[in-house]
Amino acid sequence: MGRILTETVPMRDGVKLFTTIHFPEGEGPFPVLLVRNLYRGRGSIAAAQPVTEQGVALVEQDVRGSGRSEGRWEEPWIQEADDGEDCLKWIASQAWCNGRIAMRGASYLGASQWFAARSGREELVAIAPGVAPCNYHESPKYQGGAFILQQNIVWALGTWQRNVVPETEQKPFEEEALSRHLPLRDVDEAAGLGVVPFWRAWLDHPCYDAYWRRFDLASFVDRIQAPAFIWSGWFDIYTQGALDSFLLMRNSSGSEKARRLTRCVIGPWTHGEELGELPRGDDFSREKHVDVPAEAFLVSLLKEQETASSAPLRYFMFGTNEWCSADTWPPDGVRERNFYLHSGGAANSRFGDGVLSEEFPGGEVPDCFISDPHNPVPTTGGHGICVVNGSHDQTEVEQRSDVLVYTSAPLRSPLFIAGRVTVLLYASSTAPDTDFTAKLIDLYPDGRVFNLANGILRARYRRSMEQPELLQPGEICEFRIDLWSIANCFLPGHRIRLEIAGSDFPEFSRNSQTGGSIADDVELRVARQTVFHDGDRRSCLILPVLERGLLRQ
Repeated sequence: MGRILTETVPMRDGVKLFTTIHFPEGEGPFPVLLVRNLYRGRGSIAAAQPVTEQGVALVEQDVRGSGRSEGRWEEPWIQEADDGEDCLKWIASQAWCNGRIAMRGASYLGASQWFAARSGREELVAIAPGVAPCNYHESPKYQGGAFILQQNIVWALGTWQRNVVPETEQKPFEEEALSRHLPLRDVDEAAGLGVVPFWRAWLDHPCYDAYWRRFDLASFVDRIQAPAFIWSGWFDIYTQGALDSFLLMRNSSGSEKARRLTRCVIGPWTHGEELGELPRGDDFSREKHVDVPAEAFLVSLLKEQETASSAPLRYFMFGTNEWCSADTWPPDGVRERNFYLHSGGAANSRFGDGVLSEEFPGGEVPDCFISDPHNPVPTTGGHGICVVNGSHDQTEVEQRSDVLVYTSAPLRSPLFIAGRVTVLLYASSTAPDTDFTAKLIDLYPDGRVFNLANGILRARYRRSMEQPELLQPGEICEFRIDLWSIANCFLPGHRIRLEIAGSDFPEFSRNSQTGGSIADDVELRVARQTVFHDGDRRSCLILPVLERGLLRQ
């Protein structure tokens, strides 16, 4: 084993960041793999990784305000732009570095790579960001205009407590009580943390604006020179972010090599927790499909041994439980098919009369349900962190009368979908603002009910995330709910099901339904929602259907 060196590396403002270097055997200079970490304990030193056995030096640095580094962790993610660039410059100036650096890591460690890569420094030759955001407004802070609640309470406030609050003053959070606390703006104080600057800033910027544009990969992807190995899971909070990052890098990054060599893997995983109950076969290990190829990708570029024979995108297809390949997303050959909502006006719960079919609706009466933020529909799976996530049986939640359920006839042949799922809803509300949620379900012949994709739309953002517009109570409006992407084969005998509701709590904050500030409201109002499906207002589920003959294994 080679020697270990620790350094305190100065940033441009004088703050020093604790850094550990693991050297391989032999004489340098060496290529370098850099990991910038938020999660190390205050007294820990990084452990060596097998990459040193391949002649690569490993550098691990505690990001500003964490571990043994100086400074305060007050500007999550964005602070990693300048600090990441300064770290790259410092490594490149060391005699033991041969001028070639790669980065790897997941979640915050993945995000730190994107911001370091924004510098465009030529020493950075490859990155491997896993389960990391793309447009930070659309996750992890908001989705469809609704504030992502419990993840931000547990992760963001928890990380602040761990890195800023003295250990003797740290106390466990009461997550359920904090999730229900109003106003949202004061949750940081209710947690015993005082005022947390970024918590307040996120709530002060509910729209996509200049504040969030700084965090959006689309705003700086053209400056990135290094190819990326991007990975995520179908039930991660960053599923769509990974696919969007892949497309941005392939189409708009700042070098021909980055556009040509960037790769992506989307597997049957969540962010880090177990997937849930949805069957997925045996071939799902991250090690096989992410860790091994990611390291090979990084090492090959560090050693200038360019290899990119694999398909640009590898993704897991539920149902048939197989790995598939594509050149882009959605895969070539996908076409949209509309499955329209039908009922006799009583689609409430799984015991109702809601139907999905490709036939146009006629003169049908609408469905109604009550949205009560005092008794919100509970989160029962989906995309998330620090909340029930993954895929689970939905039978219990489908018994609620405030959940509309629409189900197709049993399928006679396999139906493959691969791409972004959308629900087009024509609806009205008695409230000036409200939420509509949608959930795509695979209903098994034995009665099991597994969620595949979910989404939410806060009504005031139905036309734009930049310019909110309240509802006129009773006015029928068009709502397009983005359920993000999924790949699934609905097998013969299975049914397609769609759930429509008015909340998904505590994954998302409750809509007060007053039309006031979600950050500051303490009043909650009940609303009556009406969903239309007739000849003039064809509410439907839009599926990205992939012809089997175009499926690449």
